[in-house]
Amino acid sequence: MVAIVLAIGLCPFVTAAAIPAGLLALRDVSRNGRRGRRLAIAAIVLAAVLTPITTIGALWWNNHVRTPLLEGPAQLIAEGQHGDVAAFLEGTSSSESQEAAAGFLASLTKQLGIIRSTRPVERPEAEASPEGDDTAVGWWMWVRYEAMFEDGAVPMRARFLLSDPERGWVTAFDRFEVTTPEGGSLVWPIGKSVGEDQ
Repeated sequence: MVAIVLAIGLCPFVTAAAIPAGLLALRDVSRNGRRGRRLAIAAIVLAAVLTPITTIGALWWNNHVRTPLLEGPAQLIAEGQHGDVAAFLEGTSSSESQEAAAGFLASLTKQLGIIRSTRPVERPEAEASPEGDDTAVGWWMWVRYEAMFEDGAVPMRARFLLSDPERGWVTAFDRFEVTTPEGGSLVWPIGKSVGEDQ
């Protein structure tokens, strides 16, 4: 019974543990004449099939979601500020024009300098409710960062889009709000408020 429960786990380490548990169950069944031979075999087969699937899924999640969320959009924004506006647009999966992107990046550079890094900042317990527009379609999350620019650190929020009903898996930052030292904000895409969707 333990082997079959382990076999249907979502973690590769758990599903892999079902193989030795199933083998132990088979040994126990043959030595002691107990029931459960088919269940033990099913656990071993399920584990052999699900372990590679869960391993690939965990690696994909780490590379396409966890790592970008931890690193933040600094590299993407910096590429745009250094003149690669096409890479910025592609990285944000935006349909905005190159002129709009160049204008946003120029404003950002003029007011704060070139971005150096972003560091995730935990949201205070008092603000535990989801941020942004609850009517937006797809699977997304807002993440708070401390963005380090040439002229100092400022608060920043970025929306990480995981999937969209029309485009499937996206895994890209598609919205930014950078708070300026004067208390204003620079928002990408231009003309969108942070919670507003397309």
